[in-house]
Amino acid sequence: MLITALALSFALSTAPQDPPTHRQAVNCTGVFLFTAVLTAQAAEADPTVENRETAELAATLMRAADASRLEAASREGLSIDDSSGALDAWLETNETGGDTILERELDGCIGLYGYAIPGV
Repeated sequence: MLITALALSFALSTAPQDPPTHRQAVNCTGVFLFTAVLTAQAAEADPTVENRETAELAATLMRAADASRLEAASREGLSIDDSSGALDAWLETNETGGDTILERELDGCIGLYGYAIPGV
């Protein structure tokens, strides 16, 4: 189900985009980290092919966003430590509102990092 939603979201957002800002990349790294944790838990509890593929997809998106975070930090003159600190702060701030964050931010992040979805 999540894979279908991810694919549809990507299909609807194929317009070329500027590289994400560091702030956007930090946000999406956090969003995809939450998604990766939730989908990995689902795959562990119910190890269907779809759940495993969804967990792998979430991890792929998280890696793409994290790489983008480091690229954006470099473009914007931030150190790796500063960038990691920004991600840590984001995670700490949002650790109790994961579901709300996902509802609000997931589509936009998929729009930014949909290129990382294999076969779409």
